[in-house]
Amino acid sequence: MRTITQTILALVIVLLTLGTSLTESTRHTLTSPAVTIPLDVTSYGGIFLQARINNSTPMSFALDSGASFPFVINASKATALGLKLQDRVSVGGGAGPNNYEVSQTSGLTVTLEHKEFTDQRGAVISLGLVEEQFGRPVDGLVGVDLFLNYVVEIDYTDKKLRLYDPQSYIYSGSGESVPLTLHDRHFFVPAMIAIPNLGQRAGQFLVDTGGCMMTVVLTTPFAQRNNLPIASQKTILDRSVAGLGGETRLLVGRASNIKLGSSVIPSPLIYISQDKGGALASSEYDGLVGTEILRRFTLIFDYSRRRLILERNPNFEEEFDYDMSGMSLRAYGDDFRTFKVYQALENSPAAKAGLRAGDIIERIDALPASQLTLEQIMQMMKVPDSQYKLTIKREGDTRVVKIRTRRLI
Repeated sequence: MRTITQTILALVIVLLTLGTSLTESTRHTLTSPAVTIPLDVTSYGGIFLQARINNSTPMSFALDSGASFPFVINASKATALGLKLQDRVSVGGGAGPNNYEVSQTSGLTVTLEHKEFTDQRGAVISLGLVEEQFGRPVDGLVGVDLFLNYVVEIDYTDKKLRLYDPQSYIYSGSGESVPLTLHDRHFFVPAMIAIPNLGQRAGQFLVDTGGCMMTVVLTTPFAQRNNLPIASQKTILDRSVAGLGGETRLLVGRASNIKLGSSVIPSPLIYISQDKGGALASSEYDGLVGTEILRRFTLIFDYSRRRLILERNPNFEEEFDYDMSGMSLRAYGDDFRTFKVYQALENSPAAKAGLRAGDIIERIDALPASQLTLEQIMQMMKVPDSQYKLTIKREGDTRVVKIRTRRLI
């Protein structure tokens, strides 16, 4: 459990309780924030903010409630900053079956906007695999200590992070409070999942603001206890997601709904782990709630009062769409603008078009792929019944294929 977040990054994960739909004008937080930090929020709910280490130039850190360290620094960035590393060890227990290298560093001064944190420690881990899947720099992570020391409000629509002093914080609004517990430096909330022809199943789910692109991931033991997936449940085997411990095996399907508190979220995608080792094979928790659920709320982590406050935002009514091309990409190069096919699902539009792992996407219709971001391409491939002409490079040869998207799940 100690390394769940460090790797579930790449799951890189869904369910929170909610209450009455609220807008900014109807919210009532009676305490002024100690600091307000602007955020870069992706379409899938990834949260990035500027950070400085020891008065460095600004870097891009992800806000990750699942990271058990105060801070995580990408190994390549730690080298560039000349940080002194200690206690390098090979560890397991992350997403995927393999071990990965972790070092420690200390005595850091970390600055987030105008808020300075002195004498900090951090874990140094290679986040290159995470960057390839996100298609953007991930210089580090802001982890659990921020959530333990402050009341943390994440406003996805206003793109603001607000930190409050727990002792003076007063909330008076119509958002719903969900019990928030801490175990081995990870936050958990109760949730209920309803599966067609099976009924409701309760569990404790890790709240993971770093679980980008994911809705809910169910652990292997939880799936086995509940005989998931059931025979009548349509699923797709997705091997495109990798954690720090390597490739994960996930069956993607749909639940009837997920219930958090009194709020019911209809027809969400769910990811059912098939891993036999690593974090997703742990019996210590039931699953993860990721950003595709969390971004539908303004979240207020108030651990001092053991509660997570959930306020619906305009994203709440959005449907849950899975990729409709069957083509998963990873981004490479200094600017993350070289896009390579990592997986083409069987019986998908990508497979029908003849795409293979290793193909490089050079153009989409008349537009050079280098003018797009990985996030933009991913959003394009979630639009049903859209046809694209892809110019690809394969082993030095250039060819053109056509792909028409359709719903796969």
